[in-house]
Amino acid sequence: MTEKEIQQLVDRVKSGDKDAFGLIYEEFVDRLYRYVFFRVDSEDAEDLLETVFVKAWENIGKYKATGDKFSSWLFRIAHNLVVDHYRLNHSIEAITEEYQEYRAEHHPGVSAERSLESNLLKKGLSALKDEYQQVLVLKYINDMPNSDVAAILGKSEGNLRVLQYRALRALRGVLQDMGWSQ
Repeated sequence: MTEKEIQQLVDRVKSGDKDAFGLIYEEFVDRLYRYVFFRVDSEDAEDLLETVFVKAWENIGKYKATGDKFSSWLFRIAHNLVVDHYRLNHSIEAITEEYQEYRAEHHPGVSAERSLESNLLKKGLSALKDEYQQVLVLKYINDMPNSDVAAILGKSEGNLRVLQYRALRALRGVLQDMGWSQ
C-alpha cells in the first residue's frame, strides 16, 4: 500500500469510518508484531501490539501528515510502549513455539525471515544495548528504509548509518562470543 493510500485510509478513519481502521490494522499488524516481538518477552508481545492499535485508534485524530509517514507514527507508539515495558524490568526471551506457529500461519514460505527466528540471534540481540537492538530490529527484521528508521529514532540518516554499523559490529562480536562462526 502506498503512503497516499494509507493517508486516504487515515482520513477516512478521522471521518468515522471504522472499516478503514481495519485496513490499516491489516497493513501494519505483522510488521509491528515483529518489532514488538523482538524487543519484549514473547508472551507480552501480543498484549503490547493490541495496545499499539488501541492507542493509534484513540489518537489518530492527532496525527498530521506533515513530514513523518503514518508508519513512523505507529512505530513511535510501539517504541514508547516497549520503553514503558522495559521500565517494568522485562527482558528479551528465547523464541517460543507459539511465535513459530504464528509465523507459519501468517507468513508461509518466507525462508529469509526464518533464519532470523533462531534462538542465537534473539539471544545475541538481547545482549546489545537498547539503541542497537532497536535499529537492528527496525532495519533488518522489519526491513524498513533508513528514512523511516531515522524518523522513528529521531536521528538523521547519517547518524543512523553510523549507529547501524556499530550495532552490526557489536552483534557480530556477541554472536562470535556465543560460538557463531561465519
